[in-house]
Amino acid sequence: MDRKIINERISYIEATEEPLSADIGIIRCGDTEWLYDVGNDERSLAGLDGQYNVVLSHFHQDHTGSLDKIRVGELYVSGATFRHTGWGTVVNGELTIGDLRIFQIPSSHTKGCLGLEIGNEYAFVGDALYCKAKDGHYAYNAQLLKDEIEVLKELKASKLLVSHFKGLVRPKDEVIAELEQIYSKREKNNPDIRVG
Repeated sequence: MDRKIINERISYIEATEEPLSADIGIIRCGDTEWLYDVGNDERSLAGLDGQYNVVLSHFHQDHTGSLDKIRVGELYVSGATFRHTGWGTVVNGELTIGDLRIFQIPSSHTKGCLGLEIGNEYAFVGDALYCKAKDGHYAYNAQLLKDEIEVLKELKASKLLVSHFKGLVRPKDEVIAELEQIYSKREKNNPDIRVG
């Protein structure tokens, strides 16, 4: 599959539906190449024949399924993802390597989401912006959503790279405005905010 170019350092391989596979971010940092997620579609791995440092956004199969098909130098995971992979450096809080910053993102989608900020312009956030399915409805946890908005506001990056979003790139301010609109619909004594 063809790489889509974002800038001279960042490219990605688009998500697929059959099989369900997340976008794979490819980041050049000096002599090292990094992957943000590894997807779940072997066709996406064509041309990825080197060794990579890998950050997994979270443990869902569409983001991690191809892990055993990649030559991994260093693997960075959350504690929740470590329980699925059984290996990797667990990132608690944040970790900075050069101008890359791996950070935790509170998320209603699932526990243990990690983001990857590259310099001052872009940050991969995987599926962290998405809500969860609960009792046949879609919902955000109000407290997690509030915490997520605060993390996003603190990012230096002005653009978010959102998995499964056509074109991948979203303006951070636009995303924050949408999430704040959802958060404004919370109800007293209800931990969830239903959407859709």
